[in-house]
Amino acid sequence: MRVTLPILIFAKPLESKYGMSKETNAVFRLLTSLKLTLVLFLLLAAASVLGTILPQGANPADLKAHFGPTLGPLLETLQLNDLFHSAWFSGLLLLLGANLVACTLDRLPKTVRILRKPQAAFDSRKLSNFSLSRAIATTLPFETTRSLVESVVGQAFGQMSPIESDAGFCTFHESGRWTRLMVHVAHLSVLVILVGALVGSFLGFKGNINLGEGQTSDTVMLAGGKSALKLPFSLRCDKFTVSFYNTGAPKEYKSDLAVIENGRKVFSRSILVNHPLTFRGITFYQSTYGTVLKQAAIELTDKKSGKKIELVLPFQQPVTIPGDDHLLFIADYQEDFMGFGRAIELAYGKVGQQKDFSARWILVDKPTFHGNLIGNYLVHVTRAEKTRFTGIEVKKDPGVWLVWVGFILLTVAIGLTFYSSHKKLWVCIEPDEKRKKTIVTLAGRANRNPHLFEEKFEHLRATLELRLKELPSPKEGASDKDIKGL
Repeated sequence: MRVTLPILIFAKPLESKYGMSKETNAVFRLLTSLKLTLVLFLLLAAASVLGTILPQGANPADLKAHFGPTLGPLLETLQLNDLFHSAWFSGLLLLLGANLVACTLDRLPKTVRILRKPQAAFDSRKLSNFSLSRAIATTLPFETTRSLVESVVGQAFGQMSPIESDAGFCTFHESGRWTRLMVHVAHLSVLVILVGALVGSFLGFKGNINLGEGQTSDTVMLAGGKSALKLPFSLRCDKFTVSFYNTGAPKEYKSDLAVIENGRKVFSRSILVNHPLTFRGITFYQSTYGTVLKQAAIELTDKKSGKKIELVLPFQQPVTIPGDDHLLFIADYQEDFMGFGRAIELAYGKVGQQKDFSARWILVDKPTFHGNLIGNYLVHVTRAEKTRFTGIEVKKDPGVWLVWVGFILLTVAIGLTFYSSHKKLWVCIEPDEKRKKTIVTLAGRANRNPHLFEEKFEHLRATLELRLKELPSPKEGASDKDIKGL
């Protein structure tokens, strides 16, 4: 299979071709280079492999626990824990998009000129210069030969289009002209996929909600655990069930969820693994289950004034700190945090700025630990109540339909690019007065799959030679009726 890649060939300098300056010309040459395309594809492939191997959505604490105190923060700095939403990955996608646009802008005008160019006049001498060209001599009269050739060629290739010629009769057949555009359609489909990926990256989100039975929440902890997002509705878990195999491994876990809007249940559905719930473009997947903090009682001590504030924080439910313009909520809970026992992750930030919240792990069993602080407050957990929870993965990707459209378009374009071609057949019939013969000259060309076209071309030549030999010449006493019968 031959792969067609966007290679730029300049007939003349770009500054004269497009009126570009030398600096713009250099940038354009870079964007249209095949080397850049290959480098970008390799970088994106390598990044995708990393994104598959490394845990995505892991918070800083998990990264440190898994990769150590040195490598963990480095992975976070490079945004490898949220690789597909990172700035540098989006930059690679944008650069690939610019590369495809530049290649298309350079090659498309040439393709359009080829498609719009009318068939010029030709004769047997021009056809003989083609790499795929054959000449057949017959003693039959010109008109008889023409009638037979038109019939045979028409049956093999389809409708022919005559061209005016002073030397004799010339005609041609053309099919698949539109296939030259398929490589550009493939470029367009990749651009659609890239746009869909960027739309999903910038306008979508991915996070988690952990809910106990009867618990309601409208706050999603986003990937990485650094920020939260408030949904335009609330999600309630009415019931959670889990069944096990005899070995103790989980067999099935199911959550009965209800969507609450303006205090009323507007939608409900049971979800299982691979059977999500979708509401207003936001999809909820059954992800995991376990034991979670139901609520915790904490004591905040202002480091400056020494003032103490007691709060009860339901799990993942924001609570406003009295006398302050900040919110506080429990984002996560671990039974054994890095060997230090129970710990809760508190998220802290200003009202209305949930995406800019900071998060800090607080050790429940070590109340005097010097790191138990967040913002301007020392934190002491006085009570922690646990319950079983269902882990719901929350995802919104408004660009997914663009990705699907681009993928379908790409599949069709690739199929048509490699399994169809622009084919042309030229036929010229000229009398040879000196030799008292009629010369039939055939020539053909296909821009793709030339071997298949050549087989069909040679079959046509063999058929014509056979039919022209079978038809008796006028010297042998053939009548018009005989000729028409053949």
